[in-house]
Amino acid sequence: MHWLDPDFLPATEGTLDRFLFNTHADIDGLLLTDGTEIHTPPHLSAQLLDALAPGEKLSVRETRHGGVIVAVAIDTRKGGRIADEGPKHKKHLKPHPHEKPGGAGKYHGLIHQGIIERLLHGPKGDAHGALLDDGTIVRFPPHGAATFADVLKVGASLSSRGASITTPSGAVVDATALGVDASSLLDVPKDLKHGPKKPPKKPCPKEHAHHA
Repeated sequence: MHWLDPDFLPATEGTLDRFLFNTHADIDGLLLTDGTEIHTPPHLSAQLLDALAPGEKLSVRETRHGGVIVAVAIDTRKGGRIADEGPKHKKHLKPHPHEKPGGAGKYHGLIHQGIIERLLHGPKGDAHGALLDDGTIVRFPPHGAATFADVLKVGASLSSRGASITTPSGAVVDATALGVDASSLLDVPKDLKHGPKKPPKKPCPKEHAHHA
């Protein structure tokens, strides 16, 4: 929630290319057709789905943190405004049309391979995801970006393992392991104190006994 008057904030205008979803199937960002990435709070997800669609023009009243645009209010082409007034109790939120009871549509332990088109960022500017060339979003904790800095490069191949959920914009993977391919996957550390867990070494074949 922002104690700011949106009308006195700078505005970024553009055309919506796609929604950016998190691992809970909530929108936490917008990507414009010119490549601009905008962070939006997840509690605005249902309102954004109702008011916007890819291809529509919008104006974002924003602040910036670490070079990332953070939306305070979004003005739509139809003249409506979606303002960040803080999260509401879940019972007051409209469920997403793609949500299904019982966690249907979520798949565990799959390995996904693709090419990184761009990295995605949180409100403080930390990378916490990657958008792949097939539209899949791979999510990982911010500290994972530093751990896998050699892997998380635009244009590079990325392999990920983790639970996957389907959203209107494509699949989102909650990565538990990352690598350049399936054979190089390393566990994403759960916190900053632990590095990636290396895969177990393959046992060496037993040497044949020499006969006298």
